[in-house]
Amino acid sequence: MSSTHIALYDPEGHLNRELPLDRASHEHLVTAVLGWPAGPGPRPADLEQITLLLTGAAHVVADDVRHAAEQLTGGHTARALAAAVLAEARHRLAAAPQDTVACAQGHARLVRTLYEHLDHLTEAAPRRPVRTWRGALPD
Repeated sequence: MSSTHIALYDPEGHLNRELPLDRASHEHLVTAVLGWPAGPGPRPADLEQITLLLTGAAHVVADDVRHAAEQLTGGHTARALAAAVLAEARHRLAAAPQDTVACAQGHARLVRTLYEHLDHLTEAAPRRPVRTWRGALPD
């Protein structure tokens, strides 16, 4: 059996809006991390990888929140709230990730919050009229 894997290295984030988010996998990971019982938790190396995944997801979703907020008028309440959420996300993501359950759960809560705000902004965005074709199709 042959398979092909493509790894993308995009430190400047040029491809963020080019590639669709795998929201379902992010949500499953967030649910799993937030559902961990009190106790020792996963190994530090596993925690580090999970936190890195959540950090990457948070950066990409934050970019989508920023883009969705830009579609609203300057005085829109949802835009002002998004600015506050993005400032908090920048602050939390600026801290070096730690290989602790608390850090992984904090990043999971951040991803969940960003998706909630993305949904809110998507609902608040002005609806664009759908264009329909009127007339005969060209031969």
